[in-house]
Amino acid sequence: MNKFMVVATFKPGTNQDDVTAMVPEEGVAANALAAEGILNTVRISTPRDKVWLDVNAEDAEAAIAAINRLPLVVFWDLEVYQVASPVG
Repeated sequence: MNKFMVVATFKPGTNQDDVTAMVPEEGVAANALAAEGILNTVRISTPRDKVWLDVNAEDAEAAIAAINRLPLVVFWDLEVYQVASPVG
């Protein structure tokens, strides 16, 4: 497994009420990915309209496929970066 950082940027014009309404469903899906050992952490910066997702996957395409299982992906533009494991 390789590590990837997926940077999700909310698309311009995203209605935050629509996002908020989907949060419970997002939590269930994120927990399922975590239980499978795919999703490690999720960090959100509301002022920057960004979400950082730490993902384990074979390759970038698999990382995107995993994130596409999250309901909020409909609001995001994605960038995927392979990263090294933490040192130490």
